[in-house]
Amino acid sequence: MNRDPEPAPNTPKSSPNPDQKSEPSSPESSEEHASPEGRTPEQEQEEEAREESEERIRVLLKAYQQTLNEVEDLPTVVWVPWGRKGVGRYLKVPYLRLFLRYFVTYHIDRSLDTLNRHLLATAAISSDPDSNSSKREAVKLYLQSLPSPPYRVLIFSAVLAALVIALPLQAFGNVFYVLDLVGAMLRFDVSYVGRALAGKDLGPTVRSLIVLLIGLIAVAALLTSPFGLKRILFNLYPWTKERLDSTAARSHGYRVEGIYALEEGIFSEIGIRSPKEGRWDLVFQSFLLSLLLIFGLCMASLTLVVYMAWNIYLNVETGSRLDTHFTVPVVSWTYYALVTAVVFALFVLLLSRLVRAWKKRSRNAASG
Repeated sequence: MNRDPEPAPNTPKSSPNPDQKSEPSSPESSEEHASPEGRTPEQEQEEEAREESEERIRVLLKAYQQTLNEVEDLPTVVWVPWGRKGVGRYLKVPYLRLFLRYFVTYHIDRSLDTLNRHLLATAAISSDPDSNSSKREAVKLYLQSLPSPPYRVLIFSAVLAALVIALPLQAFGNVFYVLDLVGAMLRFDVSYVGRALAGKDLGPTVRSLIVLLIGLIAVAALLTSPFGLKRILFNLYPWTKERLDSTAARSHGYRVEGIYALEEGIFSEIGIRSPKEGRWDLVFQSFLLSLLLIFGLCMASLTLVVYMAWNIYLNVETGSRLDTHFTVPVVSWTYYALVTAVVFALFVLLLSRLVRAWKKRSRNAASG
């Protein structure tokens, strides 16, 4: 009877013990749960998040560049409808392209400079400084492509324009008298300042200040126009649903969309606030609204004078004393009261719109 051959002396016998350890698995089986490129799912998610962040920055840079290209194609004066419905769509508001490129460039430079400094700080304290190198390089290259606005030339041009506008009113008040007063204040010439603000020199000083104020208001209006146009362009990006000829100018005081939304998303993602945009248009509107209030108060005072049938006497200094009798035109006091009511109603309406615009921008700045 044939028997199975006995094992060799040096050959280990196979153990029937079920607890015997199995051989280590091959490298192929140990990488079953890893990606084909040798990355874990966590690493893949981090890589996808990094690529999405880089893509958002590239989208923002493209939006900036498209806006700059759009600025170059605009006419000197851009007419935008005041509203979309009713009479507002036929009433158009002019916006000047003058200095528009400087406003856009300044906004872009501020935002990207803040973003670049945060990326540099993150890379400095990170264990992997090259983790955001592509984003830093993209932001750095675009910052280098931006022209530097000639701030000194712009400031000098604004002051010169205010003086030129004030020259036709020199008969009422000499604006250069104010410049002499400012120079005396800078030199700490207290005696000159005291003479200008006392006695007979007080009248010319006040009139000169009024003339200079009129010139500055005109310049501020010229600068506010391109600033408002910049906000419209930023809100309309990517210009797919509406263009300048179909949007409503009055709505852009409240809107914070387009490029503003892109900026807010990127800055919120990295955990910092976007730079606050100056609200120059709202400041200028507030100043004009204060002038409207002063005019309304003057009309209310005039209404009271007519209603009480008071006479007004003015003493005019002309070297020799002269009494001048000033008589208000003979008109019923209800006429002045009606004009006063219209002025105050307009003031309340504009004030409510202005307050809503301030609140809208403030909420956006707080959430940014």
